[in-house]
Amino acid sequence: MKGHTFLRLTLAALLFTAMTAVSVSAQTIAAEDDTWTTGSGTQVDFSNFGNINLGQLLGSPPTSTVVNFAGTPLSSSLGQADTLVARGSVTVSDSFSTTLSLKGLSLGSNPDLTLQDGRVYHITVTLATQGGGGQMDFTRTTSDSGTFNSSFVVTPIFTLTNVNNPSDGPYSINCLTDTTKSCSFTMHGSGDWVLTSSTGFDPQSQGIPTVPSGVTVGSYTTVGRPRSGGMQVGCNHTSCGQNDELHGIIGQAAGHNVKPPNDCASSSPPPPGPGPSPTPTSGTTKQATTSTSSASFTTQADTLCAVAVAN
Repeated sequence: MKGHTFLRLTLAALLFTAMTAVSVSAQTIAAEDDTWTTGSGTQVDFSNFGNINLGQLLGSPPTSTVVNFAGTPLSSSLGQADTLVARGSVTVSDSFSTTLSLKGLSLGSNPDLTLQDGRVYHITVTLATQGGGGQMDFTRTTSDSGTFNSSFVVTPIFTLTNVNNPSDGPYSINCLTDTTKSCSFTMHGSGDWVLTSSTGFDPQSQGIPTVPSGVTVGSYTTVGRPRSGGMQVGCNHTSCGQNDELHGIIGQAAGHNVKPPNDCASSSPPPPGPGPSPTPTSGTTKQATTSTSSASFTTQADTLCAVAVAN
């Protein structure tokens, strides 16, 4: 009798263990948003970027066709983030995939473009469409983390504004509607991912805030990303950052590393200063208003981190 009881207990324990293993392997993560900040090194070489000819567009060749870009915040509600990517739901296993789509991009030339005739233009980069598709392929290497490869379509709008003569322009290059420019491109990337939990990886340990839901960027409304119970893309258990996931080599120029925002770090860098505000042109994705007040930005960052603590 005791032997039968022990056997039943053993079988029950094995069944419970198996069910637990299956539930861990089959963990489902709802659709989430990832935000990113641009570091130094993002460049566009306009001499080798589709069929764009700046000299023909502006009436004078540039002194250099390579232009450096820096990020500007998409929305005060998203902190320092200048790039927003929507990631579809996943069921975690040894190998799994999901959809990926670029929903927000906000970059500005730094320094600005100088022409051989002396004119200077500020160039902004936004999105012509938020519908560009892509895919993310994941491999699990530990129980709660692994690596990924990704690709998605980027269709930008370049807006050029004369910094000294507002009546000159602005000029717009829309890579969606200006089909002769052939300037849409597919961006490939790779990096790490880790599941977030109250007992495991905490994004705030790397200064990363949550992504709030309900924020409007163009025609997209964020679904958000909580502090725990989801996935942090671009991080492993000890560090964050990845190669060329979002901006990388645009045209033929040097790429760079991008990282999640660090609004919750003990000493976050201040937001970039304001640039010119060009008049929107047909087909331009409307951007959410960005606060340029240092005080209001600090308050917003505190709110983001307070939300992270509460989750």
